[in-house]
Amino acid sequence: MTEELEVRLHGEYLGLLRRAPRRSRENVILEDVTPTSTKVRLAESFALRAGRRPDTDLVSRFLGGYLPEGAQRRALASKRAIEPNDLFAFLREFGSSIAGALTFWGQATTEREPRYTPISPKLLRRELQRAIKEHDLGIRDDSRSMIAGFQPKLLVSRFGDSGWSLPHGGGHSTHILKPRLQSRPTRLVDEFYSHELARALGLATFASWLEGSGDGTYLAIERFDRRVHDETVELVHQEDAAQALSLGWADDDLKFQDPERPRDPRRPSAYRIAELTATLRGFEVVEQWVRQLLFRILIGDNDGHAKNVGILHLPGEDRLTDMYDAVPNLFQPERIQWNMALAIDGEFDRRRIDVERLQAEVASWRVLGASRVHDVIDDVLGSFRSALDDVSVPRGGSNGLREFFGRAVDRLRAGDEIGE
Repeated sequence: MTEELEVRLHGEYLGLLRRAPRRSRENVILEDVTPTSTKVRLAESFALRAGRRPDTDLVSRFLGGYLPEGAQRRALASKRAIEPNDLFAFLREFGSSIAGALTFWGQATTEREPRYTPISPKLLRRELQRAIKEHDLGIRDDSRSMIAGFQPKLLVSRFGDSGWSLPHGGGHSTHILKPRLQSRPTRLVDEFYSHELARALGLATFASWLEGSGDGTYLAIERFDRRVHDETVELVHQEDAAQALSLGWADDDLKFQDPERPRDPRRPSAYRIAELTATLRGFEVVEQWVRQLLFRILIGDNDGHAKNVGILHLPGEDRLTDMYDAVPNLFQPERIQWNMALAIDGEFDRRRIDVERLQAEVASWRVLGASRVHDVIDDVLGSFRSALDDVSVPRGGSNGLREFFGRAVDRLRAGDEIGE
């Protein structure tokens, strides 16, 4: 009998997933597609029609985008004795709780009811250290959860003031905990500072905070694709721009624009993401993309690739998610190169970016008028400058980070290139 997984969206049956015969392990087939009543679109990269099998490659690229990357994916594969590129096996093993509102259930899955076990501060610290050492998201033998990304992290749940719990069976995490790394002791605080600035600019609404001390410090991040009602977790559907653009998932580099081949159709660009956002809700979402893109430039986030741009699917509405994983990576000593993940008017080097290039980039999208482009960029720069004055710098972050941000925004406002 052919092994298959039952696919559900917001708990409603959507179809059956099977391995693609005589194809690589990176491919799966979605069959028996049945409409749901959720009025939520499943994906930007392919359309689902009742009774019709969607394109195998498109389905596979979309679903593969929910898997972890790099060492995280290899570690989880090793834990369950599966191949790192075996998409079907990953969804079978960890598909009861991924980003968004899709769930995957196999015939052999016995524990489907949500269950949560409290975790003590001592055990939490140990699990965070294990997540660093083993890159395994702190999974247990009965864990069926995963999330995309490279960084060590732990998926946990929190209900009111009851403290942290680990989800089991059909349980869902509500928060992501990122542990402090000895190799980069200030990185966690720097990321939290960027969260504070993003909230001040209205680019993020999720809560985050620092807890613990020393090597036991961690950053707690509220998931914006989860809503908690008492002890019930509601899923909110999402995908990232790499999935929406149908980029390959097995090669971790495909989420970046290629400086050697900037027009490579297998890779993203600011323009391609702008085209995507224009299909969601017109000018408003495109302007939000401009704001997110400029914010990442201002803080020196060279990891603003397509997987770090999210799309939220709500009933009858599609829009960008809060900005996430915005980290000032370019504020590091002995930088080898200053390239951003996406080019601005053909320029990858952050030091060479100025307002003129920004305006030319956004104008090339042919969505916003010149005066509106000017106003949006000017508003972001002014709001960012005000946020630097209003938001306190957290203790324990990188020395001079606020000045690094301030120099960038002041030079752009003066009409200069950012420089070093």
